[in-house]
Amino acid sequence: MNKKKLPAPIPPRILGLTGGIGAGKSFVGQKLVQAGLPLMDSDAVARRAYTDSEQVRQQVIALLGAEVYDAEGKPRYDEIARKVFAPSDEGRSLLHDLEQIIHPYVSDQLKAWAMEQQAPEGWVVLESAILWQSGFYHLCDAVVIVTAPEAVRVARVQERDGASLEQVQARIDRQASYSFATLQQAHPELPLYQIHNDGVQELEGQVAQLLAHLATL
Repeated sequence: MNKKKLPAPIPPRILGLTGGIGAGKSFVGQKLVQAGLPLMDSDAVARRAYTDSEQVRQQVIALLGAEVYDAEGKPRYDEIARKVFAPSDEGRSLLHDLEQIIHPYVSDQLKAWAMEQQAPEGWVVLESAILWQSGFYHLCDAVVIVTAPEAVRVARVQERDGASLEQVQARIDRQASYSFATLQQAHPELPLYQIHNDGVQELEGQVAQLLAHLATL
């Protein structure tokens, strides 16, 4: 007797979650998790890549030098940042080359993770501060962008990190800035949603509205 093959599991769709520093994307991510959507933080996966993957470790050493790991084999993130964020052509080149090592690893981890998830809503969330710059948006079936006025973002980061105004401003300036309207024009093929996390507009209602839209896709 021929056994019938079971149908292959349908992978959940991926909702990209992004926003500038201090916009509160992680807070919105918590709301989505509470609503039943599994979430992967790409930034955390990228940090783990330096130790979890021997291939990545060897490539990073070849690119940046053995000094970016300490004697115990732990990555020295401060030294990595000093090299790749140097305000020079060499620094920009190193950052680009480092991204070519880390981003494919994160993409592979996301795909494997998504297939393993129990996603009753049919969606999983990819949280990424660099969704557009990294090209991770290519993996997404929809994207939600969390926004807040710059003054609110600055105040949040100062309170959270104990950073000075100048330090926070420098971090904001270093991030690529994209307006929601510009992204809509650039990616007509991708459903884009916006959540205003300004501390004034009610957040739960916006998240519920987002989930209702996702259910129709």
